[in-house]
Amino acid sequence: MKITFSNKPLNEQPKKYCRLILTEDKPSWHRLVETKDGQLEYRMGAGKRKDATPGKFRTLVRTIVQAAKSHQIEHLAIHLGPMGCPKLEEKGSEWYFQTLAENIHLAAYEYTRYKTEKSKTELKEIVVCGGLSAVEKRSFSTGETIALATNTSRDIANTPALDMTPDLLAKAAKTALKGTKAKVTILDTAELKKLKMGALLAVGQGSNNTPKLIVIEYKGATKKSDRPIVLCGKGITYDTGGLNVKPSGAMHEMHLDMAGGSAVIGALTAIAKLRLKKNVIGVIPTAENAVSEKAMRAGDIVTSMSGKTIEVIHTDAEGRMVLADALTYSERYNPKVVLDIATLTGAALVALGQHTSAVMTKNEKLQDKLMTYGEDSGDLMWPLPLWDEYKQHIKSSRADIANIAPNFSRFGGAIEGGTFLSFFAPKKTPWAHIDIAPRMTSVPSDKLAKGATGEPVRMLVKFVDRY
Repeated sequence: MKITFSNKPLNEQPKKYCRLILTEDKPSWHRLVETKDGQLEYRMGAGKRKDATPGKFRTLVRTIVQAAKSHQIEHLAIHLGPMGCPKLEEKGSEWYFQTLAENIHLAAYEYTRYKTEKSKTELKEIVVCGGLSAVEKRSFSTGETIALATNTSRDIANTPALDMTPDLLAKAAKTALKGTKAKVTILDTAELKKLKMGALLAVGQGSNNTPKLIVIEYKGATKKSDRPIVLCGKGITYDTGGLNVKPSGAMHEMHLDMAGGSAVIGALTAIAKLRLKKNVIGVIPTAENAVSEKAMRAGDIVTSMSGKTIEVIHTDAEGRMVLADALTYSERYNPKVVLDIATLTGAALVALGQHTSAVMTKNEKLQDKLMTYGEDSGDLMWPLPLWDEYKQHIKSSRADIANIAPNFSRFGGAIEGGTFLSFFAPKKTPWAHIDIAPRMTSVPSDKLAKGATGEPVRMLVKFVDRY
């Protein structure tokens, strides 16, 4: 789908365009009509302008795109603006047109790689009418870049594990960053052994598809010596649960367990293409958590890159183990801040539902920034505590730390995962853990295609740009 601009008003667009007419009726009201002169119009209730919020605006844009697709409209003309919407006007026109572009592309996305029969009609073009200033067009272009990178992240995460092994995930990262200033390096088993990444190797040892560490280095700062921002993304390309195998009803979406890694790839892609003046490092530990005679066993004790030993109480708590080594690896860059992004725990869904990711950090300023940028971008963040009192629950009698509570407690599972990672996070560097399990897949109110959401790519780009 392409997006074009027209200086002509909506009512002067050629008849091939279906004209979108927004009213202040209830958002559920809509009607497709043909006027007396043969012009097709799609009339849609958008609610009172005074009641419009950033969240409602995003939903409105996505609803418009989905409605056009459902009515098999190929060419759509729109004239949207923040005028008369106080809460949108205060965000400014740059935010407005960037957000407009982002949500058009996010809503237009569908994962059709394996569909043998493609849709015969599709939304081919949206023309934005009324004339945009040069600044507004640049903002719109920025939004397109971020949205397309987010959709790349969705493509990667939506791909079945058969066609997205650790090796293929590494190749996908190279493809996404091709043509940018970013450098992509892939560390294989031999190099992981030299680094003594025992946790990552243990998780991947049960599969014939060997683990990898994907490192993306983007140096965009004016001073190359500027300390970088490090983004660590969990890249489990398939998670059976290991020998503590998942129930069958919980396994068919486990190719999406690479969503943290794909989000880091998407974010670095947008950052590099936008040429942000920051130094950013992406670290993605990737493995398959498979079942075989070589697989990691419950009761095993492994030595992480940090030297800390980990007792494996449960083989399905593997994401925190690969991230433990990634966080240790991040220290070599002397980062100014580290974020890890992972579909870490089902417990985060129990705690927060499916509308926000969880944030855990002891740094209140960092927490506030993540929540603010999450609200601003649409990738919502909500805090959970990370107090020292939680550390006692993952003590091991045989090793330095257990990967879950040895008594199999059902309480505070999301916090338990963040607490585990805190043992491996850089001690003198601001760090936050972002559990995106609640946002791994879309829900109906998102007005997005089923499957990966691509979150929190938009928030990460904004964070890097402003931190």
